[in-house]
Amino acid sequence: MTRGEPPRRQQNRKGQGGLLRIEIEQAAWKLLDEVGSPEALTLRGVARAAGITGPAIYPHFPGLPDLHARLREIAFAHIAEQTDAAVAGITDPRTELITRYRVYVDLGQAHPARRKLVLTPANAVDPNAAAALDTLVEVLDRCVAAGLSHSTDTRLDTALTLAAITGLREMQGVFPLPPLHTAIEELVVRLARLTG
Repeated sequence: MTRGEPPRRQQNRKGQGGLLRIEIEQAAWKLLDEVGSPEALTLRGVARAAGITGPAIYPHFPGLPDLHARLREIAFAHIAEQTDAAVAGITDPRTELITRYRVYVDLGQAHPARRKLVLTPANAVDPNAAAALDTLVEVLDRCVAAGLSHSTDTRLDTALTLAAITGLREMQGVFPLPPLHTAIEELVVRLARLTG
């Protein structure tokens, strides 16, 4: 082993190839945060971070788009997990909706490389991304049912709100906007047609 190289990992026993895939995913996830951009990831770099040879990664991820797709899937699952945890115990759908958008923006600020990854166009819509959108639509539907929103097309209003929220962070510091969480709430109230 040369200086600067990570130690070689112990080989999994026969039939435990799934463990190696998980180790590769974990190494890629960590490396993504370190390099700061999905474009800076390489399969060889991920293999090195996982302590395996370059060729050993290809049965699990034949190309970088495959790795990006898997990391995007993990990222959306993480967003769902964090937003669900943040709204646990909230019974008011209006408060829940605003909180979910706040957490989404906060996660993007805390992990800019992951944010860039989930916003990189892909060949297909990630199922976890679709589920996250469906959750927001369902919460807005509950707002409408409770008389807390005048939305007549909750899916369209949710998609537009999500698109606007996603771009909001980039506008901070460029235009005179209120503080980020205040701007998020104002944007959600207007685009989701919330009342009260």
